[in-house]
Amino acid sequence: MTRHLIIVTLLATLAACDQPAGQSTELANPAATFCIERGGTYNIQDGDGGQTGICTLPDGTKQDAWDYFRAEHTG
Repeated sequence: MTRHLIIVTLLATLAACDQPAGQSTELANPAATFCIERGGTYNIQDGDGGQTGICTLPDGTKQDAWDYFRAEHTG
């Protein structure tokens, strides 16, 4: 009986951890979101020091997405 109770409790606990489909727990990158909201496109480039997010602005200018975010974001 105790064994069955432990198994039922374990299964109930695991079922409570299930995340509903369609809900993401990931947060959006603020620099990427800001770039896209301003009409740009966001891409990730691999470099010697790792990956860098690049914002390509509507006029074709390419800029580090975080540098653009920090310079232009006011609030």
